[in-house]
Parts: sequence; structure tokens; C-alpha cells
Amino acid sequence: MLPRLFALACLACLAACGPSRPDLASRISAEGRAADFPALQPLGPLLDRSDALLPRSAAREGAALEARAADLRRRAALLRAMPL
Repeated sequence: MLPRLFALACLACLAACGPSRPDLASRISAEGRAADFPALQPLGPLLDRSDALLPRSAAREGAALEARAADLRRRAALLRAMPL
């Protein structure tokens, strides 16, 4: 139990010695600080537009997935056949 606690304490000390995080607030320009907040958009019209998107074709996606799986099986067979 004691070696585990010692190892945990060592890891905590090593983590504290890492590089410091950059101060992100200092990277915002004066123009950015003075800019207005973006206008909020109502959610209803955005959701209505998302319903208009065409759904993916399951047959096309399935065929592409089957082709990828066949290619991976072919590559795996080639790797198995290679002499070690």
C-alpha cells in the first residue's frame, strides 16, 4: 500500500512540474473585448431547416461499408501470408 501512495505522490509532483498553461484571456484583442456579443437565434427555425436535410441512403452507405470490410479482409489475408 505504501509504495502505491509513494508512486501516486511522485506522479502528482511530476504533473505539477509541467509547462504552465497559456493565459487565454490575454490573447483576446482590444477589438474582441469591445465587440458586442453575437445575437441569439431562435431554435425553432434552425430545427425546421435541419428536417429539410436529405437522409443518407442506407443502401449506399451499407455498400461502401461492405467494400471497406472486404478490402480490410483482403489486406489481412496478405499480411497473414507474409513470411515472418
